[in-house]
Amino acid sequence: MGKKRSRRGRWAWADGWRTARKEGDGLLSLSFNLSTLVAKQFLSRRAFQKFQEETGLGDLSWRVVYACGSRRKPLPLREHLKQHQGGIVFVHGWDGSGAIWENLPALVCQANPRLVALIPDVNGFGGTPFLDEVPRVAHCSPKGLIHAVELWLGLVHFRADRGRRSRRPLIFVGHSMGGAALFYKTEKGWENQPYGLCAVAPALLHNDGLRKGFYVTLGVGIGAGLQLDFMDRFKDKLAPRVIEALIEGASRTVKREHRRIFANTPKGTLAQTFYALGVAEEKVQRTSWDNFRVILGHRDRLVGVAPMLELLESLGLGSDNIRVVLGDHYFFSYGKGSPREHARNREILLEEILTLYERVRRGRLATDKDSS
Repeated sequence: MGKKRSRRGRWAWADGWRTARKEGDGLLSLSFNLSTLVAKQFLSRRAFQKFQEETGLGDLSWRVVYACGSRRKPLPLREHLKQHQGGIVFVHGWDGSGAIWENLPALVCQANPRLVALIPDVNGFGGTPFLDEVPRVAHCSPKGLIHAVELWLGLVHFRADRGRRSRRPLIFVGHSMGGAALFYKTEKGWENQPYGLCAVAPALLHNDGLRKGFYVTLGVGIGAGLQLDFMDRFKDKLAPRVIEALIEGASRTVKREHRRIFANTPKGTLAQTFYALGVAEEKVQRTSWDNFRVILGHRDRLVGVAPMLELLESLGLGSDNIRVVLGDHYFFSYGKGSPREHARNREILLEEILTLYERVRRGRLATDKDSS
């Protein structure tokens, strides 16, 4: 009877973790996926199937990093969630996984132990595969990506329920494809949930015809191998070389992760998700850019600074929303093989995330005070 009752709580799913690892002094990382929560009866099969139908995904995997306290008697995640004061959602880009963020989620939780970091695999990569070998472009697009993330957050109760106001801000941090997805985050239905958005080198290419053509061409080239025999040569030799050149400033760890994901991802997913970045013509519908930050690298080969700045200006963003740092597409990745300035860039990104969280939190507290 007690076991059944324990599974009814808002954060009961936190007991359904798969693996655990230490992330540093007093920090713990737990891995999850939706299918395991279903198997352990922390999520209904009907809710899981509805998620699959709406997103085209077969599953969704993620890690949670949090301050667990003492090594001898670590605080269970379930208990931490009852008293946490906000979440940081890290959304990776094309051909990546949650691992590309390296230790940034742990640094966030180390700087503010009241926060919890959520690091999902998205859009057919890592532990989040599509159901179909060749997924629909609509599911692969940045808009489809953020829709899936929002649905997932609802399943694990990080979104405020209808009629309830939350004081726990969510800060979305998206890189590349994940950064582009933040521009399509819905506003309707989030009135009771404070949140902020930080787009890191967003691959939003509406104003960049040259790079749009590159994305489409590479996506078509990969996809051609679904019918043609030269796919193995293209996928195994040409495409990785192109990708490696575009992320040359990333650490060796991040590059290894990209190679691993590329080797293990179905070619239909590789093709469709890259193609979707180039052809996506959905108009950005946001009406407010409050609490929206964009950070660009000055020598980013995947995201051109000049056309991106023009696009951001046309969308209504101003100087207060935008920051440019010295670096390339992975300007925040620091380790063996990466430029020295990337270390400072990682500190800058950490500062931006924490500052944005505090701004959103204070804004919600002020709003609640005025309405009381």
